[in-house]
Amino acid sequence: MTAPGRPLKDLPRVWIVVFAVVLASAALLALLSRIARIPASAMSLVEEPGPFDPGKPALPPPPPSPEGLPARAVTVLDGGQRVLTYVYGDKLAPGVDPRYARSGYIHPLYSLDGLVLTEDFPRDHRHHHGLLWAWPEIRVRGVETSNWEPAEPPLRQRFVRWIERQVTNAGARLVVENAWQLGGTGTVAEETVTILVAGATRFGRAIDIEIALRPVGEPIFLKGASEDNKGYGGLCFRGRAIEGFDSRLFKGAAMMTDRGPLTEDSSGGRFRWADLSIPGSGGVAIFVSPRHPGFPPPWLVRNSYAGILNPCWPALEGAVLEAGVPVSLRYRVYIHSGDAGTGRVAEAYAAYLAAEKK
Repeated sequence: MTAPGRPLKDLPRVWIVVFAVVLASAALLALLSRIARIPASAMSLVEEPGPFDPGKPALPPPPPSPEGLPARAVTVLDGGQRVLTYVYGDKLAPGVDPRYARSGYIHPLYSLDGLVLTEDFPRDHRHHHGLLWAWPEIRVRGVETSNWEPAEPPLRQRFVRWIERQVTNAGARLVVENAWQLGGTGTVAEETVTILVAGATRFGRAIDIEIALRPVGEPIFLKGASEDNKGYGGLCFRGRAIEGFDSRLFKGAAMMTDRGPLTEDSSGGRFRWADLSIPGSGGVAIFVSPRHPGFPPPWLVRNSYAGILNPCWPALEGAVLEAGVPVSLRYRVYIHSGDAGTGRVAEAYAAYLAAEKK
């Protein structure tokens, strides 16, 4: 009679062991999570070149000069390490034609180890600026112009105001309003840019970017570059030169997409994401949201003379943006360790895709 009763007596001990195993597993997972992720609370924002006073409006930038123009900018730091700088005041490199003065872009963009990944005012293309968004062919108010490079009449993205700049549990969040100004005719479009920088994991860091465009008064026609049917335009990453004219950080970099590797420069291929990786320095990928118009868009991906990642929209087809109707362009920039495989780029895009479909 005692033998059958022993399992009943031992049952509490079994549940105690099971509970201990579950508790230990949960503690281990929590510890690994803490190791893998830098807390967002470690982030901070730094105004450059001077302190930011939230109670006062930003001063207008001085006129550009051939001697160069230092930019008003905000830098995001994580645990004291630089992540990116958003340039909101006009910037001009020394010795460059003042027509090339530019604002409203990200540079520098840093790797997980603090290496500068982007180039600004490169000698081969003075109108390339880190991570920018601009269009080479624009028709508005009866004229043809461009904000990709200097044009007549000039069309410039000008800083209006900060809507938000703060650090939260989700990361560092910047929201800025810019105005597209056409020569002396005033504002033709409102541009709202939202940048959300997440804490880094063992594999990479996500930087979400949303660009909302709303034409003012009249429609705007945007089109990618007609030259050689390349179609480039929109969000564009320009990789850094290490030093000198011919030494390029991303020259010969491994190129990977959701459709597989690329063995040569690609123009017009439709991808959901594309990545450039360099041995020993990690890489950078751009993800396109499934909410993006024309998803998935054609791309310009290059490693021949410099690193280029450009999800082209609206490419060669062009698009009319109706007056008063906002158009939203959503992306994630993923900075990672290793190559596209060891940096878990495909897995990171799957997570982004799932989040964007909610």
